[in-house]
Amino acid sequence: LALALPRLLVAVVAGLLSLLLDTELAWWLFLASEIAGTLLLIWGAHIEAARLQHTVLEIRSDRLASGTEPIRILHISDLHIERLSRRENQVLSYLERSKPDLILITGDYLNLSFNRDPEAYRQVRSFLTRLSAPRGVYAVLGTPTVDLWELVAPLFDDLPITLLRNDLELVRWPDGRCLSLLGLDCTHDVELDAAHLRSLLPAKVPDVPVILLYHSPELMPHAVDAGVDLYLCGHTHGGQVRLPGIGPLLTSSILGRRYVMGHYHEGRTHLYVSRGVGLEGLSVPRVRLLAPPEITSVILYPD
Repeated sequence: LALALPRLLVAVVAGLLSLLLDTELAWWLFLASEIAGTLLLIWGAHIEAARLQHTVLEIRSDRLASGTEPIRILHISDLHIERLSRRENQVLSYLERSKPDLILITGDYLNLSFNRDPEAYRQVRSFLTRLSAPRGVYAVLGTPTVDLWELVAPLFDDLPITLLRNDLELVRWPDGRCLSLLGLDCTHDVELDAAHLRSLLPAKVPDVPVILLYHSPELMPHAVDAGVDLYLCGHTHGGQVRLPGIGPLLTSSILGRRYVMGHYHEGRTHLYVSRGVGLEGLSVPRVRLLAPPEITSVILYPD
């Protein structure tokens, strides 16, 4: 329905134009618009939505000892699995080639239309069991209405993945490198989640890079105040549908277009908002336009 409405509007406009212009010209304009709409649908649903991009972000931190090896992170977000597809196979292929030190996942494992479907849960588990990295795999939950916490959290019980639920975890390397992973549940109540962020960063935390995992970019102002080095999230899908000169039609973020996709740098905090891997469900069309799916390799160098 959402995709049909713009085409219906074009048909109505063409009909009105036929009263003002030559009828044959109006029909040619209508036909051209319908062909363009069909091509856009094919592109958005079957081509761009399946073209997973691998973005590389290089940043520096003065909390890494000078002369040490960089830390390599693979960030995955917004899988929205209905059934396993070509996109998930592409993620595994990138993982095998990039060989990250650790994998970080920032929620929305199920599609909203399938978040009570047992087969979708089985396929999510099948995918997650294939993720591994030398320093581990860490994850947080997504939006509560998408990742039904009482159902999704138990998925991780016997998986080799650490699910961080308002937790702080130190990750250590044999050569002495170390970083703090801070993983928060995303309630979309910014003040509540910001309070959890502040409570988990006491003064006793070692002077090492702090990475925040939180599903949405909404905590960015608080992350800057807290001195977080790297903030990884998703949620917006980059808008999923973007129009030239207009940008995203919808971001689903409380902050609107302030942090839509990509890299932002404020204070000492680097934020990366992933466009995510999958597609939202229910009334949201299963298309992407000017917002292709992505996974991100973050390389953290000493400053």
